[in-house]
Amino acid sequence: MFWLVMLVLGGQGTLTPVIVRNASEMLTSDDYVARAAGTGKGGFTVVEILIDPTGKPQTCGLVSTSGSKDLDLKACAAGVLRGKYAPATDETGSPMYGVYRMRVRWLIELFFDASTPTPKVPADIVLEVAKLPAGRRSVAVTLAYLVGEDGAIRHCSVITSSGSAPFDTGACSSMIKHYRYAPAKDKADKAWPVIRMQRIEFTSTKLG
Repeated sequence: MFWLVMLVLGGQGTLTPVIVRNASEMLTSDDYVARAAGTGKGGFTVVEILIDPTGKPQTCGLVSTSGSKDLDLKACAAGVLRGKYAPATDETGSPMYGVYRMRVRWLIELFFDASTPTPKVPADIVLEVAKLPAGRRSVAVTLAYLVGEDGAIRHCSVITSSGSAPFDTGACSSMIKHYRYAPAKDKADKAWPVIRMQRIEFTSTKLG
């Protein structure tokens, strides 16, 4: 269990993560590969694409498999070959390397049922805290990090607030203290400092 430490991170500029400009064009129903459809496979593929300071994709790595190698490869191919990106920028607005995390939900729909709810996209990390704000069952915040060549988080910005300033700042301080990434490397195997984005969800066994 992570105990939330309420720290205020002030006096720092805002980081901007990689932005995909054509998300709706990257994949269509035609991309559901025949071999996967024939076995009835679906699920979520999560990949991470390294984008250089000019907005060009460099590498693609699998984070979470859908259970189908074909679908996972299709997701990476779409992100690298079709994706159009605005590069990440640091707190001064200068372009730099960034990592775009792409989630693809693969499914076979034989008919449309409007009563079927859209599944919730899972958080990247779930942390348990002693207590949540009154009436809340969970609290989610989206963060951007400046991650060094060694994988350590150097700087954190809030992209989408949880609605609770103590939880926003607590999320940043907890991740800086406890989390470390594998170094982000380009095609030449060189590690670079990068901007990453992550969705953090706080839960508790005790309601606020």
